[in-house]
Amino acid sequence: MFVQRPVTAAVSGAFIVLCAVTAALSAAVPGRMVTPDGTRLGWNYSPELWPLLFAHVIAGVMVMTGVRWTRPAGVVAAIMAAQVAGHGVVAVRDWFNANGASGMAQHNLATVVTCAAVVALTATAAAVAAVAVVWREPVGAWRSLVPYRPAYVFTGAAVAVLLPPTLGTLWHDRDITTLGQVALTYSLPWGAGLAAAGWLRGRAAVAARAAVAASAILSTLVVTTLALTY
Repeated sequence: MFVQRPVTAAVSGAFIVLCAVTAALSAAVPGRMVTPDGTRLGWNYSPELWPLLFAHVIAGVMVMTGVRWTRPAGVVAAIMAAQVAGHGVVAVRDWFNANGASGMAQHNLATVVTCAAVVALTATAAAVAAVAVVWREPVGAWRSLVPYRPAYVFTGAAVAVLLPPTLGTLWHDRDITTLGQVALTYSLPWGAGLAAAGWLRGRAAVAARAAVAASAILSTLVVTTLALTY
């Protein structure tokens, strides 16, 4: 039996997918750094960006085409897009830092910075659209703003605030730049996702917890692999 999709969900899902594809194309543009040893290419993004973008696209497609999974998919899209946006902001900073490094010149700085900014802006727009899909007007007015599971709200706040200095201590690097990078790419999206699980119910709450857990596992594997490799 054919089920007609709500126009808002279909348009929002298509917009989320478009933003994810645009971010992926922008992130694929390499930078050319000329060093004393010659020219080398570098993307300056963590390998985890690509699985995040893939999940971002799949979640957008589910928002666009799904019926029962629109809100859970919107939750996943919001969390993934927030992380992608963080990676874009960090990439903008890193390209400027690399350009100012001694003995190194960035030949297409304007291009890679613009592309990184596109990653950040499109992912932010997708996150906003996903949140709009998830949002429902509280039935009980202001009383409905009290979270169903306060423990998740407190846990999310703790992750958002405490994870950057904790990782900075473990990495022996508590520079404000490092703390900001961890906050943008990890702690803030994860904290927001866990806090949202305190207000959401049913599949949407499960999707929030699952998205944060999957992202945390992926990030741990990537960071561990890079540490062992380098």
